[in-house]
Amino acid sequence: MSGAAAVMDKVPAHVPPELVWDKSYDDFTLEGDDPFLAVSRLHDGPPMVWSTNAQYGVPGWILTRNELITEAFIDHEHFMAERKDSSIGQLVGEDIKLIPIEIDPPAHFGYRRVVNPFLTPKAVSAFDDPVREVCNELIANFESKGGCEFVEDFAIPFPSYVFLDLMGMPRDRLDEFIGWEESLMRGADVNERVMAARSIYAYLKAHKDRQEQHPDNDFMRGLVTGMVGDRPLTHLEKMGIMYTFYVGGLDTVYSTLGWIMRHLATHPDLQEELRANPDKLPAAVEEFARAFSVVTTQRQVASDYEFHGVRLRKGDVVNMPLSLADRDPAVFDNPHEIDIDRKPRHINFGTGAHTCAGIHLAKRELRIVVEVFLERFRNIRIRAGETYRYHTGRTFGVDYLPLTWD
Repeated sequence: MSGAAAVMDKVPAHVPPELVWDKSYDDFTLEGDDPFLAVSRLHDGPPMVWSTNAQYGVPGWILTRNELITEAFIDHEHFMAERKDSSIGQLVGEDIKLIPIEIDPPAHFGYRRVVNPFLTPKAVSAFDDPVREVCNELIANFESKGGCEFVEDFAIPFPSYVFLDLMGMPRDRLDEFIGWEESLMRGADVNERVMAARSIYAYLKAHKDRQEQHPDNDFMRGLVTGMVGDRPLTHLEKMGIMYTFYVGGLDTVYSTLGWIMRHLATHPDLQEELRANPDKLPAAVEEFARAFSVVTTQRQVASDYEFHGVRLRKGDVVNMPLSLADRDPAVFDNPHEIDIDRKPRHINFGTGAHTCAGIHLAKRELRIVVEVFLERFRNIRIRAGETYRYHTGRTFGVDYLPLTWD
């Protein structure tokens, strides 16, 4: 059997051969200096392709255009976030879903009402001082050294400490929590991912039980006493919400921070512009969020459906890389250029009902970090003779970023 025939033998009959892409997002790891630029080659092809290994060895559709990804986000009738075979549920061995991420409207809104009051712009404004304190606390560990390894010394612990404090979880176990997260998201095989998923579940269950007796703060009190309609949240619903915050709180902000700081370290002119014009920081954060959209989210086709001329079958997995949506040249002029004067309508944090609940806290964290680093350090740059390392896949993240400054 030829190579092409062997590939087609793995492809469902309803998938047109010209849409088959026998690659994975993981293939973009260590391909050149900029994986966002590398993956954008998919914009040169069709609006959607069938990948033989879309995520974790599972085949599925990859949408490559902003228009299609946005449409799939808001079309809950045909593209379900809620799946009977939730990947977390399968790994844990419990009927648990990531709530509210894996719940579609109208039920979705009931769960959002549990967490939204604590994550409104007004509510998260109270985080300014605590977030700044965490930022300065971490910087104090390396400020006098004239440099740092940004990922390990700052990008990972910074949002993690904010998250752990919010959840009432101990900072001294961060290395363990991050290890589980890494194995869950990027484990070498399914056994490693299963062990990590179950370790997280066991810890969160014990933590939930403690919080039900003695909640540490208003957020945890609201979660463990939360109501959906006229009934209290069930055990599995509470676990689903806590699991969602665990995964989101320990991964996405740190990934985005790495890309932002890597860009600033290679663009001294932008550093100076933002120092001279701190009022531009909010706009810069929006542009960074557009250019460095790190997550690929998924949906499942609810029923046989023709989507932009392509037949989809019930149960097909649909992957929606936000990096492709937010660097689509059909929507953004010069999409690979960082232009802090543009007003991007990006979907880094999702769109519609599934807009990320933590959007306002995440943007505040990003803004404060950029502000503090530019205030404290001059001529931030990558250490001479070194380079940075990154990974691709379900999330794009920087693994190593050695910085120095004057």
